[in-house]
Amino acid sequence: MNKSTKTVIVIIGILSILAGIYGFFTNAESTVTYSGIFIGVVLLGSLFISKNGLDKS
Repeated sequence: MNKSTKTVIVIIGILSILAGIYGFFTNAESTVTYSGIFIGVVLLGSLFISKNGLDKS
């Protein structure tokens, strides 16, 4: 994975987490709030796993 792809994934992950937190404080529906946070954490976690070489590809 090249650097620009990683940068885009990090930006999307952070924006997703921030949108989830914003939804939490504006009393949005809980499934929307938690799914935004979950998607952001999964995106950032996948980069962490890929960076440390834990994947087999």
